[in-house]
Amino acid sequence: MAELVEASEVIISLVPPTYAEATAAAVEEEGFSGIYVEANAIRSARVEAIAAAMTGTVVDACVIGAPPLDHDPAVPTRFFASGPEESLRLVGDIFSGTAVEFRELAPQIGSASGLKTAQAVVQKGSRMLAALGHALAADHGVGQELADSVHGWSHPAADPAQLPPLARRAWRWEPEMHDTARALADAGLPAEAIEAIAETLKAWEVFTDHTAPDLDGVLSALHRPEHAGSHSP
Repeated sequence: MAELVEASEVIISLVPPTYAEATAAAVEEEGFSGIYVEANAIRSARVEAIAAAMTGTVVDACVIGAPPLDHDPAVPTRFFASGPEESLRLVGDIFSGTAVEFRELAPQIGSASGLKTAQAVVQKGSRMLAALGHALAADHGVGQELADSVHGWSHPAADPAQLPPLARRAWRWEPEMHDTARALADAGLPAEAIEAIAETLKAWEVFTDHTAPDLDGVLSALHRPEHAGSHSP
């Protein structure tokens, strides 16, 4: 670590998320005063705490996409970063001419890590829900039929404009999700995630039969009352 710190102007931390703080502390202990790029899949509050404890400049970053081995231009590996403009320019230069697509975000710490955690909800969360659905379908011998029924679906993850119409139907989706959770439990599958979705749907009860809810209103309604109005638009 001492040799790494002495030889480096920029250090990119990309380790198992559990070790993000320990890695930053080890770098700080060696007196690093360059640009420390916190690129781990951790929430914004953890990045902010790491930045507060570092002597050098901290850039908040995240990687979205698979490693660029046998790079497919249609599925880019993107490196998003937020922080001081000059630091972002220097970090961006590292990736110039490589298979990694560098993207600058807002100057404040928290933007890149916020993007990564939101992407984790959409990507990893939705895939685990899909796994539960397919496990339940397999128990009933209808796995292929489920796959056929959802093939080619467009998804709100890629098109959030689809969300307002969904909010209007939350009043009937809530009891359906509670019943689905019971079905999972009866099959010996984890039901807690679906129960949580059922509870979340209550936030959209205000849009029952609403003719034209807008996307901002639909997303804002998901925040718990104590956080209402405190999030960025």
